[in-house]
Amino acid sequence: MSILDEAVERFRVVVRNNALEESLISIRMRPLSPEEAIGNPTRDDFPILKGKEVLVEADFKGSKGQAFTDQPSNFEGTLADVLTLDRATNRNRAVVVAAMNAVLRHLGIARNTVHCRDTEPQECAEEMARRFLRRWGEDLTIGLVGLQPAIASALISTFGADHVEIADLDAENIGRNFDGVIIKSGYEESTRVVANNFLALVSGSTIVNGTIDALIEESKKDNKNRIVIFYGTTIACIDALMGLRRLCFRSH
Repeated sequence: MSILDEAVERFRVVVRNNALEESLISIRMRPLSPEEAIGNPTRDDFPILKGKEVLVEADFKGSKGQAFTDQPSNFEGTLADVLTLDRATNRNRAVVVAAMNAVLRHLGIARNTVHCRDTEPQECAEEMARRFLRRWGEDLTIGLVGLQPAIASALISTFGADHVEIADLDAENIGRNFDGVIIKSGYEESTRVVANNFLALVSGSTIVNGTIDALIEESKKDNKNRIVIFYGTTIACIDALMGLRRLCFRSH
């Protein structure tokens, strides 16, 4: 069973225990504009500003839950509708994940389900680098799966380009020199990047694009117990239900 499937089953129990299955609760979902999602950050190369990904938002009784996806859509229905969606596409996985984030936020089970804005992405990245340095020292090797440019810059500045590997799915990024690090193809190299480094820092959007299971499986090979930490709001519900490690210092 995939991590998302297992999380959905646990979510189903939460819904049943809170008597939400039969209610006519509507979840309205819409793609957010870049300004709505991230405000005016200190740099202009975030994927959402380039139109590569869209942040979709679910609203459940005033509680917001978000998810990054490359297949945005509008959705309105009950929780029963959400739970029966076929999770074989990025579109439907984004609907399910955003809805779970909103509902679990409303119930007080998940936190930090709304993206940071303006100067906060940079502040979050710098906080991550500082914490990693304090915890593991300057010799730490890091594999970043999913290019978040503020995080990548902070890690490279702190640990050096020879201690950081980056893999990304965006064809325009693959092969690019980013502050001294050549970005590898996420389609071909993500699992190797996880395997090669002590710490893998992985985008939470991997739960939507369907690559998360292979990355976690790779981290456990050879009994090396590599450390995997996820970042971002998308994976808040999976963190709450499955106990994954997640960092998201400036989200709301």
